[in-house]
Amino acid sequence: MSKLSLEVVTQNPPGFDEDPGLNERKVASAMYSPEERKLMLYLGPKSELSLAKIRKRVSDIDWKSVSETEVELDVNNLDAIEAEALYEMIALKSFIFDKYKTSGTERHVQVKRLAFKQKKPDGFNSKLRDDIITGVKFCRDIVSSNADTIHPGQMQKFAEELAASSKQIKCKVINVSQAKKMGMGALLAVGAESIANSSADYHPRMVSLEFTGSKTSKSQKQEHIVIVGKGITFDTGGLCLKPTQYMLDMKSDMAGSATVLSVMKVLAKLANKVGSNVKVTGVMALADNSFGASSYKPGDVLTAMNGKTIQVVDTDAEGRLVLADALSYASTLNPDKIIDLATLTGSIVATLGEVAAGAMGDVEFFKEVEKSFAKEGEQLWLMPLYEYYKDTLKSEIADIKHCNTRPDALCAGIFLKEFVAEGIDWLHLDIAGVGFIENDGLWAYKGATGFGVKGLVNYVLSIS
Repeated sequence: MSKLSLEVVTQNPPGFDEDPGLNERKVASAMYSPEERKLMLYLGPKSELSLAKIRKRVSDIDWKSVSETEVELDVNNLDAIEAEALYEMIALKSFIFDKYKTSGTERHVQVKRLAFKQKKPDGFNSKLRDDIITGVKFCRDIVSSNADTIHPGQMQKFAEELAASSKQIKCKVINVSQAKKMGMGALLAVGAESIANSSADYHPRMVSLEFTGSKTSKSQKQEHIVIVGKGITFDTGGLCLKPTQYMLDMKSDMAGSATVLSVMKVLAKLANKVGSNVKVTGVMALADNSFGASSYKPGDVLTAMNGKTIQVVDTDAEGRLVLADALSYASTLNPDKIIDLATLTGSIVATLGEVAAGAMGDVEFFKEVEKSFAKEGEQLWLMPLYEYYKDTLKSEIADIKHCNTRPDALCAGIFLKEFVAEGIDWLHLDIAGVGFIENDGLWAYKGATGFGVKGLVNYVLSIS
């Protein structure tokens, strides 16, 4: 490995001007010298330092031009929290997905190891950070990989391998025949074309991973959290076929399930840090939304697992259908709380861009979760679920229509709420804008981000 020395300086660079004139250029906050294998990172005065500023300064570095695989950090007078922000930003922003490039000259160098030149700041836990970072990278890798390799069958295999490697995780798979017996008509409809004309790897299924902390006694009450992820491993739009430009990145439509799987992998590594009072179940609703003669059709009426009938309006709004059965199933597990994640609507992208996920559901529960996400530098924004929107989903032939064009993200939230049992705190996170970005962002270059892994792990640890 080639080593880069990164020195953090808590002052402004020489010649820095906060307000340069029209004809003056602002001095760069990072100076990279490939000859000396050295990077100077100027964070500004210690009194003006914030985690957001640290993350932004690290993100602004052109990591694609850095040619070293190992970074030795000289953090000077940063405390543990500030050092953590710096540490993980380097690890995550320097991650560049290029595994399909065959030319060595075209492949980017990734920082593979981070170390401290001197003693770590007191309280800094590098193992905790490394385990979380590994989970985020795993999430990015599978979201970015070809849909012919990351299909429902492969996602099931990942889950089974995880369960086999951890004593505290159990895996359960609900296949097509079992889903039929359980009444999962929405999930099966989305995967109907795959069932008819594709190999078993592409057939829809529900996969759950249960992580149970060690109870101190049989009478101890465990708080049960279920995390549900949309897992459309490729989305053609079905019979309501997507235009080419919108179909191009639809291998990423399983980012919600990838996040769930990655969170469970991290929890398995951090088992000794998760309290005995916590139980976490991850549910992945997996299907391939293919196009063909057996595809489900606009106007079809489906019956979800909880017995509600659904009039299909647009087969390209398939995510909320698989989530309808996933939320119904999650409700039968008698959890205290449910969080679902989905790359669900273009509507949320138009509203919040690639900066924050749209959150819908219980306000007090949102406040708890948002606090954990904010600590990790991941942003959520609470959207309203007015009762009026439910009226727009009234159907003359079924219990509910499954979508409406405006406001689509909020109508999706209202629809999903119908499949969460009473008495369960529920939060829906629409990660369409932040799960797979079209432009270089704070945490990642264009592509998969692994959004939600850090925030959800932090939330679980916060209640332990």
